[in-house]
Amino acid sequence: MCLVCGTTLAVSDSPQADRERAFIRALIARGETKSQIKKALVDQYGPRVLATPSDSGFDLAAWIVPGLAVILAAIAIAFAVVRWRRARPAGQSRPLPKTTAAGQASGSGDGVRLRDDLERYDL
Repeated sequence: MCLVCGTTLAVSDSPQADRERAFIRALIARGETKSQIKKALVDQYGPRVLATPSDSGFDLAAWIVPGLAVILAAIAIAFAVVRWRRARPAGQSRPLPKTTAAGQASGSGDGVRLRDDLERYDL
């Protein structure tokens, strides 16, 4: 991060960003690893130079809170979907088919459905 403007080095045009990029190029030329370069940047410019928060203290919340928010949102969505699927509008309940004396439904399944549709759309 550029210490002056607070943006990433890739988009910053400040002289400070140019110095930081030159410092990084020098470390790369010396064959330093990525972790060594990060450590050298923190030693030279302080922890603000890194774009990621530290993993201790108050900065730990920057890692935990978004993860918890995603988990809680997923739980809330799952709960809402289950409730939505269980809910049935009041007018949508289907009446039981009429039965004969023998206990069998009168007519075929299509006949029951046709009768229900005609009752629903009867003017």
